[in-house]
Amino acid sequence: MRAHVELIHEDDYIFHAGELPYGEGGILERRLSVDEEDGSSSLALHATADWGRAAGVPHADTEFYVVSGSLTYGGRELGPGGYLQVPRGVPMDWLKIHEGAHVLHWREYGDCGFDTAVNLGEAARKADAAGEVTVVDANAVEWVAAPTIGPLTPLYIKLLHRDPKTGFYTRLIRAPKGWSDHRLAHHPCYEEFYTLSGRMAYNFGDIDEGTYCFRPAGVKHGHFVAETEIDWIIRSDGELINWYTTDEWVKWGGTAENYEHSHAPVISTLPVRSRSRGEWSGDGM
Repeated sequence: MRAHVELIHEDDYIFHAGELPYGEGGILERRLSVDEEDGSSSLALHATADWGRAAGVPHADTEFYVVSGSLTYGGRELGPGGYLQVPRGVPMDWLKIHEGAHVLHWREYGDCGFDTAVNLGEAARKADAAGEVTVVDANAVEWVAAPTIGPLTPLYIKLLHRDPKTGFYTRLIRAPKGWSDHRLAHHPCYEEFYTLSGRMAYNFGDIDEGTYCFRPAGVKHGHFVAETEIDWIIRSDGELINWYTTDEWVKWGGTAENYEHSHAPVISTLPVRSRSRGEWSGDGM
């Protein structure tokens, strides 16, 4: 499984040579989080020159999201907000990430393995593959208000992709200035986000552009206050149900609400974290 990463700014990671087999050109990556058991990875790619790869078949569920600059997929150019998802075993067309681009890249349930082909028509779909390639320009998608519980200002969503069988999804989230959730929350699935713009105060550190987090299922977190309008790209490996604690004691207790009887929350102990995000509430104790 992946380690718990509670707020690290991308700039606090070092660069590695991009691990994208059979590509040509200049690409560096920052490894935001990695599952060393199955190769699943969340990466920030930076193109130091044009980088490209021919058509082929990925060994993992594969995603790209353009933060800045652009990439071209099969002749279609995608600028900031461009999103590409390819299920494992499904042929994908040629790809070029243009010099200077900053692109988020995820591989899920598999490693960086890639079977090359001369062109898309020659790429052989795997027998157990499911789904098709998804290409989205998020700028053309409307924000939709998310359901809320209690007196909260709504969050807004742009759904980029959702697996109909597993519920795994990738989506954009926007919180308006002043949005706040004082309750301790946790979820039955993992929650991962990268901050695209804006700023939020949080008891475990500052959240601003470039801040990354990966929480395994069951990790309690909150509270939050949006100091500006703030946007994230968020991924979860299942339906993100909010289990809340109210009447909480300081750090170690509270009244459980709407928990399943078999569920036991996980209390974060020593997650990976970044000092540049600011002091934690427990520092100096």
